[in-house]
Amino acid sequence: MSEPNKDVKKLLKYGRNHIISLAIKELNRQEQTTIGKEDFHFISVKASNQRVLVQFGYNVIYLPKNTAYYSDITVELPSGTITKNIESNDTAYSSFYLPTHTDLKIINEILNPDSTNIDVFKKGIVHPLTTIKEMENSYLVVFSSRDPYLGGVFSEEEIDKKTGEVISSINGHYEPAPILPDDDEHKEEFIEITN
Repeated sequence: MSEPNKDVKKLLKYGRNHIISLAIKELNRQEQTTIGKEDFHFISVKASNQRVLVQFGYNVIYLPKNTAYYSDITVELPSGTITKNIESNDTAYSSFYLPTHTDLKIINEILNPDSTNIDVFKKGIVHPLTTIKEMENSYLVVFSSRDPYLGGVFSEEEIDKKTGEVISSINGHYEPAPILPDDDEHKEEFIEITN
């Protein structure tokens, strides 16, 4: 990686926690919200020589009927550009994911039925996304790699609402997308910022 520009150098000098604070401040300013870093399951900070990307995300999302939530939000610094990925259950309107007590209960009933999993949310690490969509008489549980282009696994289970029985399931894997000769030439390189 070549030498970072002066704005990126300055950001990196102050460290990861300062960068996260700046990104949260920018996110709240632009979205007119009061979301905090504790509201997310993970935060990833990556830097290239041109910009810093702060990704705030969730590893598990429960989507009741007619809801949509951001599964991850990326704040680019120093520009302040914000991009959002959305998971939807039959609606176009989306918002920040702030699960209710009932939502958390349903998540645990599905992902932790025998109460042996201490952390179904895998807090603190970037993990493949699990979405639970409420259907009429069942829940659809979808587990998928965050970036299928890089390869990985996926699974989908339909679970009966009343009995908790698995009605149907499918699973497989994604092959990584082929690397074309020009890909490496124009690829922006990022490093993970851990301190």
